[in-house]
Amino acid sequence: MDILDLLEEFESIIEGSGRIPMTGKVVIHEEVLYNYLDKFRAYLPQSIRDAEYVIREKDRILNDAVREGEGLIEGAKVKCQRIVGESEIVKQAIAQGELIITNAKAEAKNLVSGAYSYSEEVMSNLQKELETNLKTIRSGRDAIRLHLPPPSVIDIQKMEIAEGE
Repeated sequence: MDILDLLEEFESIIEGSGRIPMTGKVVIHEEVLYNYLDKFRAYLPQSIRDAEYVIREKDRILNDAVREGEGLIEGAKVKCQRIVGESEIVKQAIAQGELIITNAKAEAKNLVSGAYSYSEEVMSNLQKELETNLKTIRSGRDAIRLHLPPPSVIDIQKMEIAEGE
């Protein structure tokens, strides 16, 4: 069963429900409405769940990068303290420590940048999917209001192409 079948089934429930005289309103049991809401939620795209995973993964990557950077910095400090007595070795250790710190910061910055870029891409795709689903739902609701069958996904895509032109 796809979302359009589910919308048609819901439309049948609405059409078969009792009406309140002189108001144009329909009486539907609350349990039936919640049941259909649960079914509609089940059709939400996997992208929503994927986006939540991406956000959690981004936070984990950032935390790992920070911990790794701190570990590298701490390692550099320990290494520098070990060789403090010899000036040339100290200079080399300081330079190497600074290089390690610079590299760790650059790596952390790249990880953060990559995580944000990936998150933006996933969120953009998710937004497009949600907009398409919202158009489908609006179209279905309009069709329900007009007692017409809802347009197919192909019709909606054609409408989107026409709007883009």
